Amino acid sequence: MNAALAVKPMPQLTVQYGPMRTVLHSDATTDTPREQADAYRFNILGGKGLRESVINDADGDAVVIIRCVEYIDPVTQQTRYGVDYWSTARYWATDHGARAIAEKAYEDAVRDEFARPTPGLCLSPKRFMGGLAHFFDVTDVI
Repeated sequence: MNAALAVKPMPQLTVQYGPMRTVLHSDATTDTPREQADAYRFNILGGKGLRESVINDADGDAVVIIRCVEYIDPVTQQTRYGVDYWSTARYWATDHGARAIAEKAYEDAVRDEFARPTPGLCLSPKRFMGGLAHFFDVTDVI
């Protein structure tokens, strides 16, 4: 017998627990002051990795990395749960005080990358034929 955890869609979770906060973004405004970007980047990159999905190029170098991390907010010193996305084209990071919200955002980001890959990536057509497990070189999203 298999048990599946029923997770509400992100819009319902946002109403119940509040939205993810954008702390870094290469192309848009953030919910935190830009002068704090380096501190957030440092803490998120050094945070405890909880989940990760990666796409490597033909040479084995990562060209897309999506992670769910636990980190310390550099301003409030509180534990936060973040989703960071780094690619050759852009980067962004969002966070929330509740791990479940961040994990749902992470899974949504992984599925979104599969549905709309980062522009400029040269991926073979076979990556798209086997679902997420074949699209990403490393992933824990099923």
